[in-house]
Amino acid sequence: MEEEVEYKVENKKTKIAIIILIILIIGLIIVSYFYNKFNTEQLAILTEETNKILESNMIENNIDFTTKTEKNYAKVEKAIKEHITKLKNIYNEMNEIVVNINPNVIFSAQNIQNKNFDEIDNIIDEYKEKSQSLIEEYDNLISEEEIIKNIENTNISSRKEYYESLYKEIMLSESMKNQYIKLEEEVKNEKSKLYEKLNKIEKIKEFLEKNEDAWTIKEDKIQFNNLTKMTEYYNLLNQIID
Repeated sequence: MEEEVEYKVENKKTKIAIIILIILIIGLIIVSYFYNKFNTEQLAILTEETNKILESNMIENNIDFTTKTEKNYAKVEKAIKEHITKLKNIYNEMNEIVVNINPNVIFSAQNIQNKNFDEIDNIIDEYKEKSQSLIEEYDNLISEEEIIKNIENTNISSRKEYYESLYKEIMLSESMKNQYIKLEEEVKNEKSKLYEKLNKIEKIKEFLEKNEDAWTIKEDKIQFNNLTKMTEYYNLLNQIID
């Protein structure tokens, strides 16, 4: 009789254990399903956001900084967009330098006191140094080492290797490299425009040096005593402004 009771108790324990095991298995299946579903959805969103960058004109189109993904995918998305924005900002800065060159400001009375053009030379050198610095910064940012460093410095809570690999796959892809090259060409084009303007500034400086007897500083302005030289001077200025 005792053996029969013990058998029933053991049998009951076994059944309970089996039920618990089944529940755990079902739970794992459900968790795995939703985990895989989440990853699939997030990867699709990240791919869509990346394609927007790859298909865009990086000069004309603004980057959407709204984070569309979640958790660690969001950190990858943010790292990508921030790095691309740094590249675009270099172009914007170079473009602003070119657009904002104002010969009237450069050849202000303050900059050519006593008909000394050292300050003009300094301004020209500063523009050249700044433009070269931007070119070097751009080249550094598109280097593989710097691109990888960007994600390595990102705080990723789990599966760091997976997310870093995902980031590298996007940022070091041939399609993305083509975008780097296109933008780099535009940055260098802006630098060429800058140097064209600087060469014209050099010509104005040389003109003023050569014809120093034809002008003087009055009321903080260059004033000419020769109509022909004044016309030549303003023609040179307008070549930069135009």
